[in-house]
Amino acid sequence: MRFFLVWIALSVTFAWASVGTVKTVKGDVEIKRDRKIIVAKVGTKLNVGDIVRSKAKSLVAITFSDGSGVSLGEKTIFVINKFTVKPKKKEYDVDLELKKGKAAFRSGKIGKLAPKSVKFRIPTGLIGIRGTKFVVEAP
Repeated sequence: MRFFLVWIALSVTFAWASVGTVKTVKGDVEIKRDRKIIVAKVGTKLNVGDIVRSKAKSLVAITFSDGSGVSLGEKTIFVINKFTVKPKKKEYDVDLELKKGKAAFRSGKIGKLAPKSVKFRIPTGLIGIRGTKFVVEAP
């Protein structure tokens, strides 16, 4: 029975392992996780499925586990749909979405190891990266 409980605890821990960290916050920024709202602070861990929302006169910078980063301007809605970067297993799948607002993105290890595995969605299209930096705005 103890083994089973330990296995469940480890499974939950790894299923919700963080994929990024809030590095800078100015103003009001919140993270919607499941049905909870978390106030973003420097050091807040981000998970797959999180929705990051910045309010008026606010901004947030996020660094992902592979060194990629995104800075979000005011009145922005950003979703982390998928973030798998496992070089040892050669598993790569990154799917980020800018629903509204402004974002500046820079690729990390993923841009060198598997740039075609990165999707950056915007309301009117999809941006594929090739180891680069870009700025985008979604109305």
